[in-house]
Amino acid sequence: MTLVRKRGVHMGFHKKLAAVLGATALTMSGIALNVASAGTAAAAACDHVSARNISNGVVVVVGGAKAYKEPASKCTAVMSMAPGHDLNAWCYTINQYGNQWTRVSEGWIYNGHLALKSGTVKHC
Repeated sequence: MTLVRKRGVHMGFHKKLAAVLGATALTMSGIALNVASAGTAAAAACDHVSARNISNGVVVVVGGAKAYKEPASKCTAVMSMAPGHDLNAWCYTINQYGNQWTRVSEGWIYNGHLALKSGTVKHC
């Protein structure tokens, strides 16, 4: 009877070990999936966004800003601007993160770094 009980305990240990190892494998595959998704999200954030000069707004840079190739800070920065720089705003968009960006001739600038000086800025 004791031998059976030890064997049952031993078998239970193997089942628990297999369950833990299986859960670890699932977790690790989830981590790999999340890393791949993060790379895909960064690429999607930098996909081309069409913009035309359809507005008459003038914006001013507040506190300094960078212009980017596309409307996300994960994308390539193309120019830095000092505070007080006036820019003609073409239009604005809301990126996949819910942030509003304005297109100017220099590139895309996050709206948190801009203030509307005159006119209006239309959605792209």
